[in-house]
Amino acid sequence: MVYRLLQYKKLRAKIYVNECKVEARRDATKMIDNGEGKQQLQKIPGEPIQARFIVERLVNDEGTVVAEWLLLSNILDERVSPQTLATWYYYRWKIESYFKLLKTSGFNLEQCQQEEPSALFRRLLVVSYACVLVWKIANDNSVQAKKIRVFLVQLSGKLIEKKTEFTHPALLTGLWTYLQIMDVIELFSLEELRSMKQELMQLMSIDF
Repeated sequence: MVYRLLQYKKLRAKIYVNECKVEARRDATKMIDNGEGKQQLQKIPGEPIQARFIVERLVNDEGTVVAEWLLLSNILDERVSPQTLATWYYYRWKIESYFKLLKTSGFNLEQCQQEEPSALFRRLLVVSYACVLVWKIANDNSVQAKKIRVFLVQLSGKLIEKKTEFTHPALLTGLWTYLQIMDVIELFSLEELRSMKQELMQLMSIDF
């Protein structure tokens, strides 16, 4: 059944959803000590789990399936329709993409050294604002925004597919690099930067 129209990777798509009830039967497992100093895998029988199996497809105007998700949900309340569950997952995936930007593809928050909650909170605020800015740049169709996207992708140093204009991780990485460059320009004059370049080249025995 067709549920609604939405945007998927800047393409208009329709959500097709269907479901059936399933029962999941699978033993749990854990590692135990077998008494001889070795670990042994032990199976633990469990109660069967009732669930809803939902198939969700996103289809563009040409009839091509652009995305397909297979979902298991333990929300058995029939007042929550499969269409609603499919829509929740669609938006959840956007949230997961945001978390990926925060943790791995952009600012690498998992590697930050802040120990105080207040410091981490301030960092999250700054990074979240940067993600909002990247989202605005990515969705702006103006000529100036396109120039900015090209500039940030070049700064990022990330490789992207030939037919792809940009990716959000590339924009975020490029933005971070640009902000670092602006900090350096505030701290050092152009003459100092050129002098340090010459000193580095001499240390590396490279003649420019």
